[in-house]
Amino acid sequence: MTEKQKPQTNEEQATHRKPDGILTKKMNGKTFVTEIYFDKKSKDTFQDKLLKIVQAQRKE
Repeated sequence: MTEKQKPQTNEEQATHRKPDGILTKKMNGKTFVTEIYFDKKSKDTFQDKLLKIVQAQRKE
């Protein structure tokens, strides 16, 4: 199962920065590494963002 990713803009491709966080999870013999990037200008909290992800996963 491959998750579809939206294409990066030229600005996103040109900007290389370290992730703000990294999550690593092992499931069924596979290791998932997730890099987290935050928009420093955003007013959403981490909890807000995580809740959006969980809700989106429930809809699938």
